[in-house]
Amino acid sequence: MDGPDDDAEATVARITAAQRPLAAYVRTLVAPWGNPDDVLQEVNLVLWRKAAEFDGRGEFLTWACRVAYLQVLAHRKKLRRDRTVPFDDAILADLAGPVAEKVAEVDDRLDALRRCLGTLSPDARRLVAARYADGGSVGAAAAEAGRTPESVRVSLHRIRKALLNCVRKRLSGGVP
Repeated sequence: MDGPDDDAEATVARITAAQRPLAAYVRTLVAPWGNPDDVLQEVNLVLWRKAAEFDGRGEFLTWACRVAYLQVLAHRKKLRRDRTVPFDDAILADLAGPVAEKVAEVDDRLDALRRCLGTLSPDARRLVAARYADGGSVGAAAAEAGRTPESVRVSLHRIRKALLNCVRKRLSGGVP
């Protein structure tokens, strides 16, 4: 039997899983005129308080983005009292729908990319990590691998093509 603690755990799990896409969604709608971190914190509080209103029939992220949109509007209203905001609510409304759709896609793409990176050989993963680490470069990756920069460029090109194909297959449902 599900108890109140089960509901609370499920709510926390849903809110936690939605953090990255929600943060991207809020940042897109709020920046540069507001503080996206403050808005996201308010969104999380509202999601927690209104968790019982989520009926479980739809996608949680879609519902959470709607809550976030309403919090962005509330944030804008507060800022409007203090100073001018750069565009009106109609423009914000036009942006909100397409951005919410893209946020969900980005999260799926990142998950697919992580899985595809896991399928690479250890040497290929090391090469990618050396190239794309903070401050990384083809030259640094070549030095670490004991190879010429040109051979590393060719290898990275092949790895990127393989990753792109893998991500596309995963997103189309061709690969589990």
